[in-house]
Amino acid sequence: MPGRRDDRLRSALASGGPVVAATAETLAKLRHDVVGRLVARGRLHRLHADAAEEIRTVAEAVGRGMCPTAQPTAWTGRSPGYRAPRDFLDRMSSEERRLWQFRYLPWKHELTQADDGALPGGRWLDLVLDIVVENSGLRRTERRHGLRHGSALGYLATGLERYDGWRR
Repeated sequence: MPGRRDDRLRSALASGGPVVAATAETLAKLRHDVVGRLVARGRLHRLHADAAEEIRTVAEAVGRGMCPTAQPTAWTGRSPGYRAPRDFLDRMSSEERRLWQFRYLPWKHELTQADDGALPGGRWLDLVLDIVVENSGLRRTERRHGLRHGSALGYLATGLERYDGWRR
């Protein structure tokens, strides 16, 4: 997966500069990509990795739009303007907006409406986002959602396959 975040981080670290000891929080963030590791071990396929990367892109775009921005440095003598609640859309590129509107939102709706008995839809969506966006490990996610050992991978794969269905 060229261009993954951990690849960009490695290349930035390899470029040199002063070496400073990493904090425990930094070391935790440098963990291997869970989805990438599952693909490398043959437990997930390329279509899962592509869907996961697209979900990460959309989640990052939405999150980026939710954060406050800095005001211009030049003093204008006027108070800052009001930001509309849907302003996060204005900070998305046209491609990010298209992914969000025509793939992510329908997939999210589909997954939250799904109910297989063991895991209601809202929790299923949380499970997929925990692993894909938050990079939570399978066992940790299973414990968090009260699932038996080994079941998170199936939910993850099926959730990503459903997202892939919206990509076609």
